[in-house]
Amino acid sequence: MKITDMLINNKTARPGTRIIPKGLVIHWTANEGKGANAVANRNYFNKPTTEASAHYCVDDKQIVRCLPENEMGYHVGAKSYNPESLKQLSSYPNNCTIGIEMCVNSDGDFKKMYQKTVELAADILKRYGWGVDRLWRHFDITGKNCPAYFVTDSFAEKFTGLSAEQAWAKFKQDVQRGLIGNPQPENKPVEKVSVEINGVVLPAQGYLQDKVSHLPIRAVSEALGVQPVYDPHTKQVMVNGHDLSETIEAGVSYAPARELAVALELQVDGWDQTTKTVKMSKGCACK
Repeated sequence: MKITDMLINNKTARPGTRIIPKGLVIHWTANEGKGANAVANRNYFNKPTTEASAHYCVDDKQIVRCLPENEMGYHVGAKSYNPESLKQLSSYPNNCTIGIEMCVNSDGDFKKMYQKTVELAADILKRYGWGVDRLWRHFDITGKNCPAYFVTDSFAEKFTGLSAEQAWAKFKQDVQRGLIGNPQPENKPVEKVSVEINGVVLPAQGYLQDKVSHLPIRAVSEALGVQPVYDPHTKQVMVNGHDLSETIEAGVSYAPARELAVALELQVDGWDQTTKTVKMSKGCACK
């Protein structure tokens, strides 16, 4: 599968905020005009006045990458969200999702574009070890009629000949076929992690993911008299001037233990496997 890199440099649409993806969101461009292909939509994202962006744009001829998958795009921001999506993703789903825009330009071939999107979606799911349960419509997160042919029957019939429910189910089935032969790992329960600083165990806990301890930024920082700084525009947390690669769970920001230790000049002394505790002490972790 060929992907053409045309990364945007519009800072209004590309804040550079690092993310750890949790899901894949499917969109449509809603532009049926001639020439509204993948490159045209990428160029729209790159205009200085544009505040929207997605990681990929797909038409019948190519897949264009607009953003690295580990950077945040502005594709599912809203004033209100589906509560279930917030539970599974984060309080601001832009900071943990990858977005794909499906082009519907009238001079393109919808079926070919659809197949390229299926192949791209399957490739992404494989690489992250996800199943089709990690696929989201824009509609599922914000309620927006997007992609319209997976949400509204009249659009679904026009583009696919099916009902919206049937079209979305078929898309997931088609992606699932691309995962055959690549069994998805079972989701393991999240292990809680305790934090001990200079012999004192904090009341707040972190979690263990892929053998990496993620600790609550605010709780650990404030225990040392440091106040984290949150930028509401970039949705980024800074500690002592350090830009952390945080994740947000149920409104709480977490960062990898060693990364947070560097920012707070803490020494990571060890790991207690029995109690699942990260032991730290005051000192420089960056020597």
